[in-house]
Amino acid sequence: MARSMMAGLAVVAAACYMTMGVARADETQTNAGVSGEKDYRLYCASCHGEEGKGDGPKSFGLSVPAPDLTVLTKKYGTFPAEKLEAMIDGRDAPPGHVEREMPVWGVWFKEEAAQELGGAEGDEGTVKRRIDNLIGFIESLQSQE
Repeated sequence: MARSMMAGLAVVAAACYMTMGVARADETQTNAGVSGEKDYRLYCASCHGEEGKGDGPKSFGLSVPAPDLTVLTKKYGTFPAEKLEAMIDGRDAPPGHVEREMPVWGVWFKEEAAQELGGAEGDEGTVKRRIDNLIGFIESLQSQE
């Protein structure tokens, strides 16, 4: 009887421990699940506008107007996902050679990931997924005209 009780407690303890691990994994993956639309509305719409036309409330104070994101496919002939990834991430631009008013979102998303990990270095996979989700949302804004 005592053995079966101890075995039962061991199973319960193991289940609790595994559940805590899953909860922690969920906490650290929060940003990976952020939708591109949510990030767009939070970080991009103030300059690029709710519909991506470059008419957000902060766009009027910029030295270079925020581009109309709805005509990227028309402008480039195909949707420029790689160009957008480099522009949004921003960390590969040579220092001192590129002036930009747009924030370097790669740094921002990495810092957010680090905060969710209790100060550990932010997860590059999370940063990439967020940027990819954002690009997917911007692609959905493309004009069909």
